Amino acid sequence: MPAVNTGQIGYWRAIRRVHRLEYPFALHYFCHASLGACFAVTEPADLLRAPVLVTVLANAVQILSQGPLNAAVDVAGDAVNPGKSGIAAAVLRSGPAHVAAWGLAEMTVAVAACAAVALHLNRPMVVVPVVLSSALHLMYNVEPVKLKRRGMANPAYFGLTFAVLPFLSTFAAVRSDWPAWTWPLCTGLGVLMIGRTVWWAVPDRDADAAVGAHTPAVNYGARRALLVACALTALGLAGIGWGLWWGHGAVWAVLGVLTAGLFLVDVLRLTTTTADDRLPDERRLRKRTLTIVVVSDAVLALLPFAAVTGAGS
Repeated sequence: MPAVNTGQIGYWRAIRRVHRLEYPFALHYFCHASLGACFAVTEPADLLRAPVLVTVLANAVQILSQGPLNAAVDVAGDAVNPGKSGIAAAVLRSGPAHVAAWGLAEMTVAVAACAAVALHLNRPMVVVPVVLSSALHLMYNVEPVKLKRRGMANPAYFGLTFAVLPFLSTFAAVRSDWPAWTWPLCTGLGVLMIGRTVWWAVPDRDADAAVGAHTPAVNYGARRALLVACALTALGLAGIGWGLWWGHGAVWAVLGVLTAGLFLVDVLRLTTTTADDRLPDERRLRKRTLTIVVVSDAVLALLPFAAVTGAGS
């Protein structure tokens, strides 16, 4: 592993860096942790009940917890990746074992909090997805499984742990029934997240190839990976549109799909300038395209409140 300068990283900055809390990730995490609860509401006050708030926060912690574990395990690979060398420095500042312990402790807290809510409400579905997320976090990072290295299993992991499983957990904290429209919506959100993950890994293609990680960008090449991301995004948008139309009506479906579809437009444009020897810049993608993603996620989270309010007026 090359030498990494840790002298300029303070303790709190290291914590923030290994949790990937730089703009706009914190907003992104919270949106995904709350989407299920937002779509479960029958009136806005539902979201303010204590069991719901605890479950949303616990799922946000569960999403955060994968960051330290991943950073601790992959410190050597991150050290040679220009976009992630700061994460490696943050890990070395505190020690890989210490950083991994943060992630494991956060997983434990998230599971315990959701277990308490599940017992209080007598709804196992509040905690079961969080337990599955914890298992997937370990399978993603730890040999011999290490899903991170296994092609499309890598983005599929993010589709489950960032979208599908948090949606199911927080939805169950609000209500015990499962309307039929939730399933295409939840599946669409997961597939959309898979497409976003394929896109996000493209700038890391060379660094991933150097450490033997067979991500889609490594297996297919940068431009083909972006085309795969576009196809998955379109499929996810179809599921979201179907679920919204079924549950809330055509107007809300069109609004949700158009908002979430801004990401697809941006990625299609990126395919025209990307090649294996011309990889996009991670910082630019984070500040530009991820801002579009967070705005669309926030609109999607607010949409059911508008739909419920409109239906009740």
